[in-house]
This record gives sequence, structure tokens and C-alpha cells, in this order.
Amino acid sequence: MANVLGTAFAEGRITFEEHDERLSKVYAARTFGELDALTEDLVVPGSPAALSAGHHAVPDRRFVASAPAAGPVLRDSTTVLSTLRPGSPLHVPTRANLVVILGEARIDLVNATFASETVHINLNVFMGEVRIRVPDGVQVVGSINNIMGEYTARNLPQGPAHVRVELGGSTVMGEVKVLGPGGRPGKYERFVR
Repeated sequence: MANVLGTAFAEGRITFEEHDERLSKVYAARTFGELDALTEDLVVPGSPAALSAGHHAVPDRRFVASAPAAGPVLRDSTTVLSTLRPGSPLHVPTRANLVVILGEARIDLVNATFASETVHINLNVFMGEVRIRVPDGVQVVGSINNIMGEYTARNLPQGPAHVRVELGGSTVMGEVKVLGPGGRPGKYERFVR
């Protein structure tokens, strides 16, 4: 959306003030409907921007925002003998490192915003547990090294992915569990509590 606004400004179709005002609203938007309303008068039918707008039909699609509109940010963290719950709605930066030692981390990506279409979360877990809940529209790719540990991903979304979350790192006598919305609703709702 920011690219559409930048192009419209460069072509003289909107003023500097209008560009600045709309761009602020783009980064503050919470839904794709809000984003579409900000650029619908600027997209020329048949243009690449108009053709790419066809992917708005996916429900619960996460959007990419370079800065959080509101809420906590997933920051590099170390948890020892305690629980990390960053909160919701969470903003996920392009890279984050989490170290969990004899503790747990509960990461809820439902209603999250992402700094880019691909984000990387590096997990180092020693005798601890990490639980991550993902919504539709988010693809999870795990490449975690397990040493007497376990990585499981269940009921992940099967539809088109608009954000890719890459999980890396290692577990030593610990576990990383990822759960998508495809299973029992009660379990999904309580997964990160």
C-alpha cells in the first residue's frame, strides 16, 4: 500500500500532505478493508497493483506493517525459570531471538502484525517449552535441531499464506509446539494461556 501511495505522489495524483496523511493511516490500519479504502481511488484497473489486490479475499489475512500500530513487540528475550508471554496483538519484527531455559514461552500470532512477509524467529530451548499459536494466512517453516527434544506443528493453515514464519534454533531436552486453527476449537483457544 505504501508503494501505491508513493507512486501516486511521484506521478502528482496526490499532494504531499495527502500522501503523508494516508501513509500514517496505512500504518495505523487494523484491517484490509481500511487499507483498501486508502488506495482504491489510486489503483488503475488492470495494473499490477490492481491485480495483486485480488488476494484480499482470504479471511483473517495478516498484514505487514513496518511498525506496530499498538500493542507489544516480540523482542529478543531470555527466560530462565519463568514464563514469557509478550501479549497480543503482537508485532513481530523481521528477526527475533528467544532463549528459554527451564521455563516457557507462549507466543500468540493471532491478530499479529509482521514487519515483513518473511520473519525469522530463532529459538534456543533448554529443558523448556515454547508454544506458538498461528492463524490462517500464516505459513510456518520449522528447521529446529532437536537434542533429546521435540518439535511438533499441528493443524497448520493449508490455504494461501501471506506471511511466512521461519523457526530456527535448537532444543535440548525441551519442546517447541506450533498449533494452527484446524483442530479442536477449545484446544486452539487455550493453547497459549
